[in-house]
Amino acid sequence: MSNAIKIFFNACVCASILFIGSSCKDTDEYLSPQSNTNSDAKEANTFDYSTTREIDLIVDYSSFNAKVPVFFSVYSVNPFVNENQIGEYIDENIKPIYAGYTAADGKFDETVTLPAYARALHIVTGNFLVGLRRDVVEVINGEARAIVEKPKANAQESRMTRAAGPGVSTNDITSMKNLYEHSGKQYYKQWYTPLGTWNSASGRPDYLLDKATANPALVFTDEEFDGLYATACSALNSGTSVKETYRANSDLTVSHDSEVSITMLGSSTCWNSSLGYYYYTGEAPTNKMDLNIIMIFPNTQDGEWPRGSYPNNKYNGNIGTLRGDVVQLMYYPNIASGDFSGATTMFPAGTKIGFILKSNGWGCLGKDYAVNGSYNNYKPVWASSTDGLSTSLETGKNYSNPDGESRTAKFSFEAANGNKYAIISFEDANDDKDYDDLVFAINPANAFVGVSGIENRSVSTYGVYGFEDKWPQAHDYDMNDVMVEVEHVKEFYVHAGTKNETLVKETFNFTTDHNYITQQNSFGVKLNTKAAIATIYANKAQTGTAPDPNDASKMDSKLYYWHPNFTFVKSSTSSSNGIFYYYINDIINNDKGKTTYSIEVTYSSPQTDSKASVSVFLCSKEGSGYREVHVPFEAPGPKVIEKYFGTADDCSDHAKKKNYYTSQNTFPFAFYLADVRLSELSSTLLNPTKESVRIDQLFPTFIDWSTSNGKNNPDWYKHPQE
Repeated sequence: MSNAIKIFFNACVCASILFIGSSCKDTDEYLSPQSNTNSDAKEANTFDYSTTREIDLIVDYSSFNAKVPVFFSVYSVNPFVNENQIGEYIDENIKPIYAGYTAADGKFDETVTLPAYARALHIVTGNFLVGLRRDVVEVINGEARAIVEKPKANAQESRMTRAAGPGVSTNDITSMKNLYEHSGKQYYKQWYTPLGTWNSASGRPDYLLDKATANPALVFTDEEFDGLYATACSALNSGTSVKETYRANSDLTVSHDSEVSITMLGSSTCWNSSLGYYYYTGEAPTNKMDLNIIMIFPNTQDGEWPRGSYPNNKYNGNIGTLRGDVVQLMYYPNIASGDFSGATTMFPAGTKIGFILKSNGWGCLGKDYAVNGSYNNYKPVWASSTDGLSTSLETGKNYSNPDGESRTAKFSFEAANGNKYAIISFEDANDDKDYDDLVFAINPANAFVGVSGIENRSVSTYGVYGFEDKWPQAHDYDMNDVMVEVEHVKEFYVHAGTKNETLVKETFNFTTDHNYITQQNSFGVKLNTKAAIATIYANKAQTGTAPDPNDASKMDSKLYYWHPNFTFVKSSTSSSNGIFYYYINDIINNDKGKTTYSIEVTYSSPQTDSKASVSVFLCSKEGSGYREVHVPFEAPGPKVIEKYFGTADDCSDHAKKKNYYTSQNTFPFAFYLADVRLSELSSTLLNPTKESVRIDQLFPTFIDWSTSNGKNNPDWYKHPQE
């Protein structure tokens, strides 16, 4: 994209014309266009055939006091698998119909476009501070309202005075043999406990760092905490697989002699697990028995697990940590021989630090103060940060880890002053791959090598356009002469502050297909924007060296013609008539579609929600203009051939600029199907045996939908003829 030229403007209407080859298999000749004068005698169908509608969506997570924007998704169906059971997760094959972020106060109130059939909305979030939850709301009078209350039983304040429990101080590791053995077989060395003692009832350490008197480099400020949580909430989404780029197989390497502390950000599990650390130099150990594991937190349960529907939602004081607890790690140079002499707070440069989580290692040691139910059974699963040193003795696909792979994610938070802090998160015994079962941050800043920052979050929604290419004449209405799938990708910048704006880029990917080819067609894209744009890229998936953008023979003031094998960036300011991109395409009859084109819009500054939309239209080049086919009531582009309007079966009134692309019957010349993909139409509209089969014969409830002006059977295209 070396030819990119920035465009700055507040609003634009852009269109790209992309050629594809397609048509119905038909031997009838195309009727010659008639005079426009017949349109006055025609009565246009007033239905716009829209499968979408705008609603006011209100989502409110403010009761959780997260202090960071909360990511959420909207589904038309329940996306959960094993809901309210151990191992519940979101089926990532079920795509949302909308997704976005609240403001930093947890509130969202925007007008959004959703499929018209979506009456009951499943509002889902996996935000670390809110928890994995699904709230169902109805769309009533054009509004859907999800006001989510935090379960009072899980409020942090109600546990503060009893977190220590009624037990006594101990460091007796013999009562925790499950930390290193199972069924009489030892898998790791007995864990060491030189840091100190803990409460026998709750597992809460007695050696927590006093933040008021500690070295400031080892504790976080309130502002840094907000940034840490914003980063963790952006990188991790409960119930959804974490990005592979965060799956760190390597342990932290100390870049210079440094003290080290870890700060608990929280757990997201019902299990009472145990966390330890170890260190080494050079190559990572390959033998588990070579690890010298030091206890950090005997019980990592913080009581914030939000599953109120579970039987064990009351923790009865079995709280081993509170969010924000800090432990300073110690370096024991002679630990390999079990000797703790020479202990120091300073870790030498080049030391590699690993962590290990024993799933439910604490289990029910709190006895009457333990979590009730079967979830306190000891789990023979160890999750290590070092690749090859994890162990899973559980059976079944949810627990298997035969190669002992690393079970951590690693990424960094960058503060406003440029300081970078490492964040480590664990996946425990339950392999749902969201890696938010335990999350902690490490001080000091800039002390570790190779911890990368987080990536922007992207989410996609889909829809498909279908066209009849015999316009303005009514034809077979199989609606498959040209089909274009639109993937709308919203990219969110995840920041460390509390700003409300998060959307930085929107990309529209257009994938073409058709059922049968006898003639050349093309399609165009009209892009509407409502915010200041930094750049717009328009390209085909296959790219090459772009031609000279100063070649005047290839352009005029608003129209650009480029071969689709090239990437092109428009370099002109907007006008009242908009900016249009045209691509020369040599795809004729030998192409079966499945070609993808893209328009990428990058904003000058982050936005609160989507500021761009597209509409697709079919067109065929004739001389210097185009015969265009749009969805009903949509105005044509500036290069349209006007002589077709109002002829044959078309009711467009071009003189009055109204009723564009309407007809008198119950079938449209074009439509858009929201929340569907081309692959879902392979047995119907794209099935070669269904070519020339009218749309209502493939989808029996189409006519009822059409004649009711969309009131009945708005999901007609989800229910084909059986």
